[in-house]
Amino acid sequence: MIYGYIRVSTDKQTVENQRYELNQFCDKNVFVIDKWIEETISGSKKLEDRKLGKLLKKMKKGDVLICSELSRLGRNLLMIMGILNECMNRDIQVWTIKDNYRLGSDINSKVLALPLAYLLKLSET
Repeated sequence: MIYGYIRVSTDKQTVENQRYELNQFCDKNVFVIDKWIEETISGSKKLEDRKLGKLLKKMKKGDVLICSELSRLGRNLLMIMGILNECMNRDIQVWTIKDNYRLGSDINSKVLALPLAYLLKLSET
């Protein structure tokens, strides 16, 4: 199953830009998002209090989570890396459009995750 995840932080922001980016990506790569998850909530909220947390609990091996960029998954490095770690351990792929990441449970994804964590940490400072 392919899930499209869209998150904005405030009611003043719109999900339409992210939805457009994801749809453009899907059209270009000839596949369809099976289910959309949209939420207006701060990325710093606990994962279990977000729709993303509920989605991750029901995702299965081989599922794909597509979002516009890694920062949509969470506000801080530890949260994002925790989500990626859970997905990798459960053979759930995470694809990002702007960052152009295709992360799965393979060794290449795990090797990429280490410098990615470092780069995310640098961007927080």
